[in-house]
Amino acid sequence: MNNQDKSNQIQSSWWRGLVEFLFPDKKFDGQLQNPGSEKLFDFDDVIEREHPIAIVREEIAYYPEGDDKKLFAVFIPGLGQRENESSKRSRRYAATLKTGVANLNNSSYLKENPMLGMINPYLDWLDAAIHRLGFSDSPAIENAAYLILNAIKDEEILNLSGDSHGTILLARAINRAKRYFIDNHAAIWDFKKRRIKEVMWEQRTKNLINVLVFGNGYRKWVKGPKYIMVSIDGDPLPRNFGMTPQRAIKQGRTDIKFIIFAALFPEGSFEAHNMMFTTELLRQTFLKNGMQVGDFNGLYEQLSKEMLKLVDPKKVRWPSDIEEYAWSQDSLSSITQLL
Repeated sequence: MNNQDKSNQIQSSWWRGLVEFLFPDKKFDGQLQNPGSEKLFDFDDVIEREHPIAIVREEIAYYPEGDDKKLFAVFIPGLGQRENESSKRSRRYAATLKTGVANLNNSSYLKENPMLGMINPYLDWLDAAIHRLGFSDSPAIENAAYLILNAIKDEEILNLSGDSHGTILLARAINRAKRYFIDNHAAIWDFKKRRIKEVMWEQRTKNLINVLVFGNGYRKWVKGPKYIMVSIDGDPLPRNFGMTPQRAIKQGRTDIKFIIFAALFPEGSFEAHNMMFTTELLRQTFLKNGMQVGDFNGLYEQLSKEMLKLVDPKKVRWPSDIEEYAWSQDSLSSITQLL
């Protein structure tokens, strides 16, 4: 399916016309996509249907071959990936962790033949910095918030996942969903009722909303959902900009669980931020602990009990196709002998 065919499946607001003309991938921003077929689904059409979470699970999510279709996650990809590249990476995510995946697109400013070739690769990084500071919005933020509110309304379990820049958008979406939830049930001046609704938010999301993020780059995660944050030691984004175990302790956030694998790449290598390596380590950790691969609740329980045993990245037998997903060929020397 070519980009024109995909674009025809999306009805955009008129005011997005210029940015979508200049940067074609922006047409897919915040839209749902099946990473297998790469078919796009207009978010507004989906959210207006009865029980939208069930629609995403049954009609949109991609499930790897042989999957029992019991698990699925709505995933917000990282920056610098046009929708076809993020679909490719999400297919591997799904196959590695034996879970269904529906992309909530975080579209890119990257163009195949940009007029300003020196500037174009940096626009996504600038966009991510502005998002982190809260000075810019994204359709992915608003749409993820609506998915959360519908999951609460329909009492549907919703697994959310994000990578890198996607974690910033996801954290802001959860924060916004909480604000909408309280505002919809209590007047701005009714402090007592708002506190009651805040407690209700935390209770409901604890039971319904699971969050699994990779290479987290944000610190303000609101209480309620169950959080697992996964990274490889040496990843600069969590260390410098995200939530860490030390920061969580200072904030009293025992609800946030961490999986930090031992260093695999040389100090300073950005490959430690590559989710394709992290998901494989997580898969091997499920197996090492005798757990069903992709079992979020079991993983959270093991982390809560401090019983989870992590694999040693330098003793893992890596799949041969991992080379296709490396960002730097130099980094592969760290694992060549393990392929």
